[in-house]
Amino acid sequence: MKGRDMFPDQKARAQMAASGLDAFDALWSLSGDWHEAPNERRGGWSGVSRHKLADDSAIFLKRQENHLCRTLRHPFRGVPTFYREYLNIRRLQQAHIGAVEALYYGDRLTAGCWRAILVTRALEDFVSLDEWNATPGHDEPAQRHALIRAVAMACARLHHHRLQHSCLYGKHVFVRRSPPTLRAYQETDVRFIDLEKLRRGLSRGRVGAHDLDQLMRHTADWTDDERAMFRSVYRQQRAVLER
Repeated sequence: MKGRDMFPDQKARAQMAASGLDAFDALWSLSGDWHEAPNERRGGWSGVSRHKLADDSAIFLKRQENHLCRTLRHPFRGVPTFYREYLNIRRLQQAHIGAVEALYYGDRLTAGCWRAILVTRALEDFVSLDEWNATPGHDEPAQRHALIRAVAMACARLHHHRLQHSCLYGKHVFVRRSPPTLRAYQETDVRFIDLEKLRRGLSRGRVGAHDLDQLMRHTADWTDDERAMFRSVYRQQRAVLER
């Protein structure tokens, strides 16, 4: 049996250990209702459940079996998609780009069957951009403009590092439900999730064009003026970062 057990730091390991969940088998056998119905494809499956740790904080437990993606290092056998997602989460954190927080990654290869686990901290104070846009009361211009500027700046930083999300829909961009007290939305109030398809591109222009085309097509609640403001802020922030 081959396998990996990876924690981003000792604090995450200790928090998982306090709940008896710092081992692959304990996490794999954890019972609970599916938060998202398992996705089945090509003889494998992947599903997500939500749980509480001993300190009452919430986590999402993502489990998959034979859900693989090919990489340059493993072009034939492939690796679990959660492994790539864990590495991408860490990559964004190291670049100071807002992302969901990983607490654990583990996998096991037994008799040709890959099982993988990814544990992330629940974004309790955040909602998807789609949900924020659809929430009644979020029509005050100053607040909407501050949020759009924050998302534009976060996207600019992502693309400054030549990182392409590759699935940049409103449901994959999370923002705080409301701005922190006494200040408007900032770039630090934005988080990117579902990072298994994130990759490094050849140029900032190409990764930006790809992602922004997706975001504009899948953000129906923004007006033409708001889209224009997003693009203007995005270009200005890209210029600042590239000085």
